[in-house]
Amino acid sequence: MRKTLKIIGTLLRELFWIAAAIAILAGGYFGFQYLGENREVVEAEPAARPVTLVDTAAFEPVDGPLPIRGEGFVEPFRTVALSAPVGGRIVTLHPAITDRGKFEEGDVLVEIDTSTERAQIAQARASIAATEARLDLLATQVERANSLLERNAVSQATVDDLLGQQEEVRANLQGQRAQLASAEIALENKIVHAPFSGAVQVKQAEIGDVVAGGSPVAQIYTDDQMEVSVAIRESDAVLIPGLFDGGSARATVTIGFAGIERLWAAEIARVDPALDPQTRTLSAVVSLLNPIETETTLASGAPPALINAFAEVVIDGIVPENTYAIASTALRGGNSVWVLRDDALAVHPATLIHVDGETSYVRITELQTDDLLILTSLAAPQPGRALRDIDDEMRTSQTDP
Repeated sequence: MRKTLKIIGTLLRELFWIAAAIAILAGGYFGFQYLGENREVVEAEPAARPVTLVDTAAFEPVDGPLPIRGEGFVEPFRTVALSAPVGGRIVTLHPAITDRGKFEEGDVLVEIDTSTERAQIAQARASIAATEARLDLLATQVERANSLLERNAVSQATVDDLLGQQEEVRANLQGQRAQLASAEIALENKIVHAPFSGAVQVKQAEIGDVVAGGSPVAQIYTDDQMEVSVAIRESDAVLIPGLFDGGSARATVTIGFAGIERLWAAEIARVDPALDPQTRTLSAVVSLLNPIETETTLASGAPPALINAFAEVVIDGIVPENTYAIASTALRGGNSVWVLRDDALAVHPATLIHVDGETSYVRITELQTDDLLILTSLAAPQPGRALRDIDDEMRTSQTDP
């Protein structure tokens, strides 16, 4: 009997745990169904991404010649070391040499002691005068002798002797005239005339000094013809119209002195036909034409273009079409620019024409009216990426109540 009751108790406990497990499963199932039927539906919405702000600038078309820049120092067109062909003691100097002043072409700048040459000239002229007088006398005697010979009053030998003397005197006269010319040349070699109008840069001798032939007495230069030599790169040379055809390309030159700058109109005077073997540049000489008026003057009266003064040169290049001046950093990869078009990024092709410091001149076609040049660097420049002009954002912030 006990055994039967024990078996019945065991069966009842197993049935209890089975029923409990079934109840738990049923509760979980019906609970999940209930929660599913009464859940709150959340609709998916796109995540809002922040729009990148960029700095922009308007495209500035180039309507004038490209600036080809160079630097150099002011030099005279012509500089000459003044000297006499022969040596001697200096007896005269032009006041311009003493005062570092100006002189005119043909002025006597230096005179070496010419007393010997002047004496030789006087002696030669006296000898010529005496010889000419004797020649006149012989001509009269020959004429009289011929008249007497016709009347058999003199012999033919007498006439021939007079003719011989006449030829001898003529030869002596030619020699004396040659001596006179030689003395005049010697005199001229001791008097130095100004070969051009200009000014004195350096005095190297004084009155009373004895100098050798060819020794410099002063250095003179053309003060009204100044020029600047500049180096031009190959890529810039091809942008200067008429550079190799003899054309005079226009230019402007800025010369500074004591903090004051003067602007000069200028032109290219000549170009070295050979490239520098080291720098691979062309040497061009820019001639100063006339100063552009400036209101500032110096109390010292310094000339507007001092020798060896530093000069900045801007040569007028070609006038290109469809060309814009942009910041050099805005040229991407050397052949494109980033454009803000309809609040999105567009990559537009561009051709580099010329670089002027931090400014690049590029040829761009087919731009739209509202296109803006993007100056900001972007980490991932994808065409079509939404962008916004930082200037528009600032204006919106200022007007937003």
